[in-house]
Amino acid sequence: MNSEAETYETLDKSALISKIIDVEKQLEERDFEIEKLRLHIINSNNKIYGNKTEKLSSEQLHLSFEVPAVAEQLPLGEHEIIVERHSRTVKRGRKPLPGDLPREQIVYEPEQTHCSCCNQELVTIGELKSEELEKIPAQLKVIEHIRIKKACASCKQAGVLVPPLPAAVFPLEKTRAGPGLLADIVVSKYVDHLPLHRQEQIFARLGIELRRQRMCDWVAGITELLIPLYRALKLEFLKLSYIHADETTLKVQDGATEGKCHIGYLWGLHAPPTSDRGALVWFHYDKSRAGSVPKEILKDFKGAVHTDAYAGYNQIYLPDRCVRLACLAHIRRAFLEVKTIAGKDTTRILTLISQLYKLESNCHTSEQRLAVRQSKSIKIVDELFEFLKSTAQRTLPKSPLTKALNYCRNQEAEVRRIFENGDFDLDNNAIERQMRPVAIGRKNYMFAGSHEGAHRAAVLYSLLNTCKLNKVNPWEWLRDVLIRIGSDKSVKAVDLLPHLWRQPCS
Repeated sequence: MNSEAETYETLDKSALISKIIDVEKQLEERDFEIEKLRLHIINSNNKIYGNKTEKLSSEQLHLSFEVPAVAEQLPLGEHEIIVERHSRTVKRGRKPLPGDLPREQIVYEPEQTHCSCCNQELVTIGELKSEELEKIPAQLKVIEHIRIKKACASCKQAGVLVPPLPAAVFPLEKTRAGPGLLADIVVSKYVDHLPLHRQEQIFARLGIELRRQRMCDWVAGITELLIPLYRALKLEFLKLSYIHADETTLKVQDGATEGKCHIGYLWGLHAPPTSDRGALVWFHYDKSRAGSVPKEILKDFKGAVHTDAYAGYNQIYLPDRCVRLACLAHIRRAFLEVKTIAGKDTTRILTLISQLYKLESNCHTSEQRLAVRQSKSIKIVDELFEFLKSTAQRTLPKSPLTKALNYCRNQEAEVRRIFENGDFDLDNNAIERQMRPVAIGRKNYMFAGSHEGAHRAAVLYSLLNTCKLNKVNPWEWLRDVLIRIGSDKSVKAVDLLPHLWRQPCS
């Protein structure tokens, strides 16, 4: 320390000023690094120990930056508030059990059959009913298909007549599995997230030896049957003018590197429901996350695509073909991550974004949403970007807040484009919700066994998730499709898509 002081004393004025500037610059960079690491620790702890919801707390939502106009009109002291009269029905008690469930009645008679006073025989005056919900474990059964052989007793040259098996009996060749069993295996894995090795254990408890490799072969065969439907579902997307897009990872055991899995990607598309069509979802598997993948997927699409700011989608935004819509949820998330170190500014920004969502909370049609956007929302958007601009001017260029500000300001055109059409959503959460089943599934089965297996997962997730979006029972749909594909050659693939499928009359 003394040597440093002596060194400073020997410097002339200009050299000393230069030295001080260098030291201040080093301290500033050190402060930035400390702040960056502190923010990283806070966000890491929040991910592990904090609340999973991204909702603002009630204290933040009630913060106000301007004095409400009605505050000046309210007199001091007591005042009367008039609330319109309304009534509501409060439902109490348990929900009734479904009436279509099989029912079994057990009747209990009193042990005493005669009156204790006059010894006269008791008569029935009513009954008390208590319902018990019971479960019967899954049962397997064997259906014997007996084909009667007939021949002429006199003419041996006529041969033997044997009726053929109906095409719908065995959807897959050289298997004994019926359509219901095949549908159950697929739905259990890709809807209920039960890996095949767990299903193998379940079948073993029922006394059936069914190896996972055999079930894997069945899944491959089912996927081949569903490929025409998968392609027809893709064509449905190419007819639309507005979709969501996102991607997620999927580990694949391809054997290229010993002890390591390849990281592949499921690219997802989502179409929101309309008045004449249900919601759709479609997945495509690829080994890469390169921009050439969405370019190939959407080469025949023309319209608006809702995505995050990942640069891989840039190749699809060509003039006179596709335009991008920004995701307010991703923008909001960027400010949530720096809220702990820039609370005042980020709270103002988060509150403005929350107001945009609140304005549309009661809108049920695109016309209502567009009217609200043109009359009210666009003013909040103007206020938001004006505040972002003023905040950026007084924020240090290397601070984490500046990074969040630039992330939003660089997408101003894409944000404003949302409010030009009532059909557009405020964010890309619709496709992100469709990634959740994939995330839950891969936690259970860990990885796909091959790139072909990953492609099968994309096919099955596409069709089964579309079933869920349209409130179609995936088991009933898949069982019916497996029967009809094998028995009715005239049926069109598009007619069997989940959003167009109609449950057959039993």
